[in-house]
Amino acid sequence: MSDFVICKQERALKAKILVTIVFVFSVLMLLFGKEELWSRIWLVVFSSLFFGFSTSYKIDRDFENYKLFSVFGLVFFKTKLNLDFPDYVSVFSGSFVQNNDWSSVSAIGTKERHNKYVVRFFKENKKTTLFRSEKYDKALKKANELSKLLNVEVFDATKS
Repeated sequence: MSDFVICKQERALKAKILVTIVFVFSVLMLLFGKEELWSRIWLVVFSSLFFGFSTSYKIDRDFENYKLFSVFGLVFFKTKLNLDFPDYVSVFSGSFVQNNDWSSVSAIGTKERHNKYVVRFFKENKKTTLFRSEKYDKALKKANELSKLLNVEVFDATKS
């Protein structure tokens, strides 16, 4: 059994679309552009970095947790993630709003509403969202991994 669980955070749909458009545009510019080659290569490199960027939470068995910043799965920066040790892990479904408050993504709308399954830590009346998925099985698997790692119970609110 692993000594940690990784909870990858989802990027907003509009952000995914915008980054994909920029990446495709940069590849087309590399292939068909008339600008200097080095500037076209830099455009592809930078758009690739944005395309592959992701954030994740790393939850350790000893509860030394980190927020990881990665490009194509390679961690380039991490910060300490201060969480309260949970009383239990919960899985539930609901409708959630995701903000697009960064960069030019906010110009095409600042909020998205999605129906998702969510995994959260609960400590008394405090909650921390660790993972979201459109698939129940994926959310439940992540909750069970966290439960086993930290030796806390899983409360499946979708069955209530």
